[in-house]
Amino acid sequence: MAEERKACVSPVTSFLQNIDLVRRQLRDDSTHRKDNENFDAEKLWSEMEKIFKVISHEATKISLAFCGSPAPSDKECSSLFSQAEKAILALVSLFYTLPASQGLRLIKSTKETVLSLLDSMRELISNIQEGCAGNQQQLQSTGTVWQDANLFASMPKNDKDAVVRELKTCSQLIKDALEEIGEAIEGDGIQDDLCDLDEEGGEEGGAQWTESDKALTKPCVGLIKTTKSLIKKATDCVQSNGLTQRPVENQELDKLAELSERLSPSVDDLIMDLYPPVDLRKVQEKGKTLFEIHQTVLGFLRSSHMTGEDDQKWLEFLLKANQHNYDNILKVT
Repeated sequence: MAEERKACVSPVTSFLQNIDLVRRQLRDDSTHRKDNENFDAEKLWSEMEKIFKVISHEATKISLAFCGSPAPSDKECSSLFSQAEKAILALVSLFYTLPASQGLRLIKSTKETVLSLLDSMRELISNIQEGCAGNQQQLQSTGTVWQDANLFASMPKNDKDAVVRELKTCSQLIKDALEEIGEAIEGDGIQDDLCDLDEEGGEEGGAQWTESDKALTKPCVGLIKTTKSLIKKATDCVQSNGLTQRPVENQELDKLAELSERLSPSVDDLIMDLYPPVDLRKVQEKGKTLFEIHQTVLGFLRSSHMTGEDDQKWLEFLLKANQHNYDNILKVT
């Protein structure tokens, strides 16, 4: 059976080379996108949905062709892969018609979904090339293509939805970070991995927080809780008030996402420096960084189309909470 499949080596190799080229170009995308005043979003998503389904269908055809014996002839292989290539090129070409005026985060989200589908398609063909035709691995990779093709239904179709998705991801990361530092507080600052070493007879014990260290954790945790509240409020504002009809509105949404994606790494940096032995100078620096990001995000939200008169109260509250927690960090350090 392996001999029968040699006839398809050239079409398979050619397909993999071409799809690799497309994937590289997408990942290194620096294409200047022209604005299109007549852009029809509904038409683009309708056409893209059809192509996602076509690629899923072509993957099924290819998978079925290699499930039995005899293997497809060279001519049959060329036809199979040619149809799949046409669908992939049509998808990528359509993606490039999405103008920057629709939002950079929407473009980013769409590119990730397209790449996910191309990656799974490549894995399927690669498995066939490596002699996995007809086995469980091929069936699993075919299922992955179907799964990635089905992602179209839930992927963002405007910049607002793309930014909300990013903010919700950030919110979950902040929540996880708060749980981590909460567990550390319960253990007097001893990290789990150090506890495991001790139980296994490795290093004995671990550095613990001093009383002054414990006093420092309180305003730092307060600052991180401010981050959590800020992300939640920002998400609510985008969901309730975010607009996507004009380029300036999408630009503001993109800017909020750009500023907000700095929050989780800054929270992680602060938490890492809270573990003993504590360097007060580093904690102060990391606390200042997070404090300043909060100030920037709050100031931006206040001046954006996403907040109005009804939002001024919580904006002011978070500004005061941010200042209060940072001032307390300075007092302790």
